[in-house]
Amino acid sequence: MSKPFDLLNLYARFSREQKISVTAPQTAQEFLAAIGAQLDKALTDDILIAGQRTAAMFEAMVVALGHYKLMKVEDTGRVYPVGRYRAPDFRIVLEDDEQWLVEVKNVYEADPVRQERQIMTPSYLSSLDSYARATRAALKVAVYWARWGIWTLVSPHDLLDENGYLKLDMKHAVRFNELGKLGDMTIGTTPPLTLRLTADTPNAIGPDGMAAFTVGEVTMLSEDRVLTRTDEQEIAWKFMNLGEWAKQKTKAIVTDGRLSAIEFSWLPEERLNEDTERFEIIGTLSRMFSRHYSQQANGEPDSVQIELEHRPNWFAPLVSSDYKSDALPLWRFIQQPLAVKTANKSGGIETPRGV
Repeated sequence: MSKPFDLLNLYARFSREQKISVTAPQTAQEFLAAIGAQLDKALTDDILIAGQRTAAMFEAMVVALGHYKLMKVEDTGRVYPVGRYRAPDFRIVLEDDEQWLVEVKNVYEADPVRQERQIMTPSYLSSLDSYARATRAALKVAVYWARWGIWTLVSPHDLLDENGYLKLDMKHAVRFNELGKLGDMTIGTTPPLTLRLTADTPNAIGPDGMAAFTVGEVTMLSEDRVLTRTDEQEIAWKFMNLGEWAKQKTKAIVTDGRLSAIEFSWLPEERLNEDTERFEIIGTLSRMFSRHYSQQANGEPDSVQIELEHRPNWFAPLVSSDYKSDALPLWRFIQQPLAVKTANKSGGIETPRGV
């Protein structure tokens, strides 16, 4: 809900532009009518809605990751001199006191292979850059590649073309991604993950293949290890719903002709480390959050949202250096952008944390 001060500012601006008194009886009615007309128009603008939702998703994701000292919506209010500066979407003070100004963009390309877009013109970038220099902050551009549900956050001046345009290719931008500084990680764990529903009373399977089933116990497993701790179960549930592993065919466990349990399992599409390591990558925190946000925001037709309630430290168990578990071990990797570790020509990977 907007603060009364924000609404009063809009009302004051409207009365000034219309040259009518804020206390005149008809002013409030005219203001509400004008706002209603603008809202009706905005709700038919799919590009505007997608842009607003993307900015709101980025804000919620940073809050959920929790690796910042301060975050503020920056592009509100007037900026002078008029026309010289453009305020980016967000100001973020990092835990090491570095300040970032982040402009958020949404890119959707139907072709899953050709994910490329001109993000901003030289004049657009110049106005953002002028604001960043005046406020002594580093300018960053966060792009949500909607076709893949992937976020990249880059320093724009490192990626300009010869004409000064910021044109990004997703595969290239991923190599320069700085989102790890805000808490993003690539996560691995041991497959499979299993959700087992055990019957309260196993019932016989009839000639038609049907059996009554009442759940008596719910068990989560990693490989064959039962997850008993709340934090283990919370992490596993996020992985099952938001991770990259594929859900397998539902398995019925039958004992002596009676249905005793039903199992749902998740496995990677392909085992890449089976011969050398225990773990497989299940995804990045940023992509998991994007999937969660999209599921919640694009719900039923009568529940579509642009902005969701923020959940500070939603990933806390996953990012905490205190997390240790033999039942659900985690391998956590933080990407370093290519510009930071130029010696690694393929993009750096930091030492695993919290193994």
